[in-house]
Amino acid sequence: MVVLLVVGIAAYGFLIEPEWVEVTHLRIKCPVSAKALKGKIAVQISDLHLHEIGKRENRVLRIVREIQPDFIFLTGDYIPWRGHVGPALEFLSRLKAKVGIWGVMGDYDYSRSRESCLFCHEPGSGRFTKRHRVRFLRNSVEPVHLQDGDVWIGAVDEEGAQPFFSKKHPLPEELHPPGIILLHNPLGFDLIDPEQQVLVLAGDTHGGQVPLPSWLWALLGYEKVAKYGQGLFKKGKKEMYVSRGIGTSHLPLRILRRPEVVVIRFE
Repeated sequence: MVVLLVVGIAAYGFLIEPEWVEVTHLRIKCPVSAKALKGKIAVQISDLHLHEIGKRENRVLRIVREIQPDFIFLTGDYIPWRGHVGPALEFLSRLKAKVGIWGVMGDYDYSRSRESCLFCHEPGSGRFTKRHRVRFLRNSVEPVHLQDGDVWIGAVDEEGAQPFFSKKHPLPEELHPPGIILLHNPLGFDLIDPEQQVLVLAGDTHGGQVPLPSWLWALLGYEKVAKYGQGLFKKGKKEMYVSRGIGTSHLPLRILRRPEVVVIRFE
């Protein structure tokens, strides 16, 4: 019986749950600096780790098409470690949003340094790519002009980078505090001023892929999973949602950590 149970759990974890995409719905109060978002819908997609566009990825694309979001926010790791960017670029080219798509790069996306440039530029050129509609941000902030005002979107794409929207590294006077900040590694949340009302979107953890206690994740050296494994976190006025992502790393295994597309409705 024990052997059958183990085989059953393994079959479920390797064959069923990694393909079973969940749609997670959030209602978020608009940050003070982003009131123009009220009534808008955003989708967050994270950690694709794309080898190819298969049934799971096509399911994600169908979900996004059905929602017809105003915004799409991407939080990194589009390729496997030292993988090629081709499938990821094809996936990104199929994304559409009414206002626009913004993204941040993950550590895996830099694992083939020569190819990482292709996310933003044409091959062998400094011209911005026309392959997709994603605006990739790197340790920067930019405005989005909406009918009811401007929304500022910021992004930090490297673990340990000092966000210049923290108390120690304030924004230049000509820039406004971002209403939305994109991270790959959620540990960057700790560096953001807790007095800033902001929505942070992050990924990287995959929810751990399997349910282990926080102390064990910490013992294994995965502080980000131990501290911010999945879901919504609040500290002071700032809040963060950490997505379980779409793909997997190390092992193609998920148990009680379904891949997810996050749908955010701003109120």
